[in-house]
Amino acid sequence: MLLQDSERCDAGSLGPVPDRSFDGPGSVDGLRTLWSFEPSRTGLRLRLHRLVRGPVYARPRPPHLELRPVEPKPRWVVYFIYLPDGRLQASHRFTLARLHHRQGLALCVVCATPKPEGIPPDLHEQADALYWKGLSGYDFSAYTLALEVLARRSPGADVLVMNDSVFGPFRDLEGFMDAAPWDLTGFTASALCENHLQSYAFVLRRVTPDRLEQLRPVFPQHKAYDRMGEVVLCQELQLARVAARHMSVGAWWYNDARCFDDPCLHRPFELLDAGFPFLKKSLLGKMGDCQDRRCVIEYLRRQGHPVEA
Repeated sequence: MLLQDSERCDAGSLGPVPDRSFDGPGSVDGLRTLWSFEPSRTGLRLRLHRLVRGPVYARPRPPHLELRPVEPKPRWVVYFIYLPDGRLQASHRFTLARLHHRQGLALCVVCATPKPEGIPPDLHEQADALYWKGLSGYDFSAYTLALEVLARRSPGADVLVMNDSVFGPFRDLEGFMDAAPWDLTGFTASALCENHLQSYAFVLRRVTPDRLEQLRPVFPQHKAYDRMGEVVLCQELQLARVAARHMSVGAWWYNDARCFDDPCLHRPFELLDAGFPFLKKSLLGKMGDCQDRRCVIEYLRRQGHPVEA
């Protein structure tokens, strides 16, 4: 049931609906903008956990299948969709509509379902390239699959990678790819645990077999992780550190973790006003205590996003 007008959050508290272009990151209280990655000191406990838990919890990569191959294009968006029941949600359809046939961007979808025949027909129609993978392995196994085929079949392409943990995009992603000032550009970065890029979305320039090999420690060829803890520990937290050995790395917004853990959860509307293109889905789920649910729903509705309360 959709919220009634009388139950809506005061629209004035959200500010005006932002312009959909991107001219660079605006300021947000408590965050740094245009932050170049700086490796931070990794504590002994974190290093020991990574050393022990990585090998112990590594599993074979999930099965995968090519349904529509990648063809050479200068720019790609990779969108990972997790569908354990094989059904697209309204949020997926909104995102696909925003990404489908955007000028200058080809769309590669990696979809996780129990079996390949469970891929929704809509994806066959909307994706320029389509790959199935099994349900295990979390988003990094999907990222690995997509980057492998892009490096091999569309070498040199710039790639924006994102998963379905976010609503949006509410701005045109071409502008973010134009403006990405580093070889690896995160939308947000954090000092929580250690300096790292948050991996729900990032831009990687000039994807080639050589560049992928440089990133193999976080996109391994023969293994994956089936537990979120190890995905974060061995992949998300390591991505920027590994990449920085070979390329420039940074983020549009950086959180030093002194005031809050995650800017996407604790400063979502300020980020949106500053040019950020996404809103975390967990604000209507497990992290719903971080923001007033009515304000989240009101923002989505003002963007034309179908939401049920």
